[in-house]
Amino acid sequence: MDSVQIEKTAAAWLARRDRGNWGAADQAQLDAWLQASTAHRVAFIRLDAAWKQALRLNTFTAGTPTDTTVDAAGQRPSQYFGRSQIQLTPDPASSAVDRQPVALQPPTRSSSRWPAALAACLVVAAAVVLVWRVIMPRESYSTTIGGLASVPMQDGSKVTLNTNTEIRVAMTETERRVSLEQGEAFFQVAKDASRPFVVSAGDQRVIAVGTQFSVRRDGNDVRVIVTEGRVRVERGSGTSRLPPAELNAGSVARTGGAGVLVQHKPVAEAEEYLSWRNGFLVFRETSLAQAVSEFNRYSTRQIIIDDESLAGMRIGGSFRSDNVDAFLRLLREGFDIDVEAQGDRLVLKRQ
Repeated sequence: MDSVQIEKTAAAWLARRDRGNWGAADQAQLDAWLQASTAHRVAFIRLDAAWKQALRLNTFTAGTPTDTTVDAAGQRPSQYFGRSQIQLTPDPASSAVDRQPVALQPPTRSSSRWPAALAACLVVAAAVVLVWRVIMPRESYSTTIGGLASVPMQDGSKVTLNTNTEIRVAMTETERRVSLEQGEAFFQVAKDASRPFVVSAGDQRVIAVGTQFSVRRDGNDVRVIVTEGRVRVERGSGTSRLPPAELNAGSVARTGGAGVLVQHKPVAEAEEYLSWRNGFLVFRETSLAQAVSEFNRYSTRQIIIDDESLAGMRIGGSFRSDNVDAFLRLLREGFDIDVEAQGDRLVLKRQ
């Protein structure tokens, strides 16, 4: 059932309840419908609050006392309907809250009061939507320095987190959104054409439907690697939005202040950038400065290059990301580089 039909059904239940002759059997049927889906509960809560507010305004303009419980109903994550308490346990698969509220025509005593009642209805309904968006959970996952974690998602997708990484996940019926706060993650996206998979990193958005790709964030710089399928990278927002970049499998894209730089590589070579998933770092004619920077991501013991003439030296090989000692031994034996321990620093110098 789509959100429009859910709204119509919720409105029908409200109208039926307020016509009178509401019995235990009616309440039981309503309870069953509410428990069937979080989208049902959200729609009913939103419209019920709007309906009550319209009636409250009607009573107020007629000079009678108002029902002060209406405001609280629009601000708490739980509601009472008859004898049934509905606790809003957020369902990531539901996005009825992302729809514009449907205005109901409340019963009025005078047609002249209808515009004011409608305005109140819209205001309260919008407030309920805003409150729900605030309390809707955004699941957070993170790894420590040197950590590696696999996160299964409710839609069947899987996210692998690299060292010192944090993501926040929010699911709706229309979109699957991951915010990469820091670090690097590899995404294996389950196909769902009706719900694009969006990874945001700063002002960058990486959009996919069913594919495999990684996103790495270093401050405002972002690197995207696609190993399967196709993704789109969007940059900026509003008037500063730049044309999107379309990336196919084997693409390695780097974004920054200067724009998007895309390299096209064989998929096997692109996969080498992602060897961290198996606990390895692979270097191929990599500068010593870049190799050191990579190792430093996985350890609290930081390697420091004391002699800048060493920074551009090219090295290659495959190393376990948690075995910095093997890397340093290669430098000592193969490149005549001294390694001096200074507290939690390992300083590289020429012999």
